[in-house]
Amino acid sequence: SRIELGDVTPHNIKQLKRLNQVIFPVSYNDKFYKDVLEVGELAKLGTKMLNHVLNICEKDGTFDNIYLHVQISNESAIDFYRKFGFEIIETKKNYYKRIEPADAHVLQKNLKVPSGQNAETQKTDN
Repeated sequence: SRIELGDVTPHNIKQLKRLNQVIFPVSYNDKFYKDVLEVGELAKLGTKMLNHVLNICEKDGTFDNIYLHVQISNESAIDFYRKFGFEIIETKKNYYKRIEPADAHVLQKNLKVPSGQNAETQKTDN
């Protein structure tokens, strides 16, 4: 079966808070939920934050890769990061201590253009 989530609104923000408490190993404060309402949708907030980090890394110019961990069952997060060019490169067993499944995928995004390619070729290949 497929579950689809709609927009976060003042009417369902408490449901989001409860879902997060059950699903995630961290607790988010009330400011987080206020920010979610101001942005409108959780995905937009995640996109904004990730773009901010990617822009900082691009401006700095010294980073070759970015790595992150995602719970293996979190398909929406994996799809989200893939849209930004991240790829699964490894799976770590028992990465999480208080959630099931405990395994995590390691995702990587290459920031440097591989030798032999120019930036335009890399953009059209993706």
